[in-house]
Amino acid sequence: MITFIPAYLYGTVFVYTVMALCLMLVVRYSGSNEQRIIHAPEAVPVPAIVLTAVLIIYLGFRPGLRFFGDSYFYAHTFNNVVSDYEGIHTSGEWLFNNIMWWLKSMGMPVTVFFFVVELVYITCMLVVCWRLFPNNTWIALVFCLASYSFYAYGVNGIRNGMATSMAMLGMTLAMHSKREAVAGIIIMLLSMGVHRSVALPIAAFAAAVFFVREPRWAIRFWFASIAISLVLGNTIGDFFSDLGFDDRMSKYFKGQDDAQEMERFSSTGFRFDFLLYSAMPVLMTWYCTIKRHFNDRIFNAIAVTYILSNSFWIMVIRAAYSNRFAYLSWFLYPLVIVYPLLRFDMWPDQDAKTARILAFYAGFTYVMFLLGKY
Repeated sequence: MITFIPAYLYGTVFVYTVMALCLMLVVRYSGSNEQRIIHAPEAVPVPAIVLTAVLIIYLGFRPGLRFFGDSYFYAHTFNNVVSDYEGIHTSGEWLFNNIMWWLKSMGMPVTVFFFVVELVYITCMLVVCWRLFPNNTWIALVFCLASYSFYAYGVNGIRNGMATSMAMLGMTLAMHSKREAVAGIIIMLLSMGVHRSVALPIAAFAAAVFFVREPRWAIRFWFASIAISLVLGNTIGDFFSDLGFDDRMSKYFKGQDDAQEMERFSSTGFRFDFLLYSAMPVLMTWYCTIKRHFNDRIFNAIAVTYILSNSFWIMVIRAAYSNRFAYLSWFLYPLVIVYPLLRFDMWPDQDAKTARILAFYAGFTYVMFLLGKY
């Protein structure tokens, strides 16, 4: 366990470190009138690998778990798991439960459990960035780290973060060779054993690959979902909660009737702030595919998956903790933003524009951190 950094400063150290990395990239490319980024040669991303290893250790061996949201409750669950392992669990979120049981049965401390979670969470992101951007893995990884949700789902909603990172890796592999596609499907199935709610983005991904291949239809559906949510209100949320998609959803909606319980929940209602934040990848998709007519199979699949998943969140936006449903699309947020910047020839001064977009992207995260909403 890391003890030389006070637990209450852990997030601050992380944020300022990531902001420093972003600033270095912004300074490096903001004065460029060229396209060095998209024409960079492929290379083994040693800096990205080193940074990933450091972050896994830093977040995995974090101290004072009461400062890290749900980590405290996961630690309590882990410490109360009986050490005599009783066999393979096959129901519910079986993979996450089995990992917890296996580590406890081997006498491992809770810090090792969190280390394993971070290992999966961050390494999957690294592999995705490396596979999609072999010539710019470092820049792609920095975009992921600078995301508004990265830290929260690394130390608070860890099961959701772990599952969505696995799902993202599975989606990435599924869009390449047949052998990788098989591995990707297996990884996506395993991710549902960590947090079954990732069935939503996985279903959206299947729709993006086989049915909704043109992003313009997904964009229209996204706008329609806003109208549906505004008109039907809680009715649409109650409908989805009754489907049994995730029993947590029912609790979040029913909790709105209990004022005392709601004190523990994030704010509810139609979250226009979250909606505005969610709109940026939709805008990027519109610009690239409709305004500029870029047609890239991988980008289309990623963007449509994001938009369809985000549309579902919009329709249940009034639920308590709706940000947790939003993350079922937000985990793809950095990919939708960074993919065109690193793969499409969009502007003659693309280096400078990429630097400016990164500055705004990281700046939003920093402002939310200053406001205490990080």
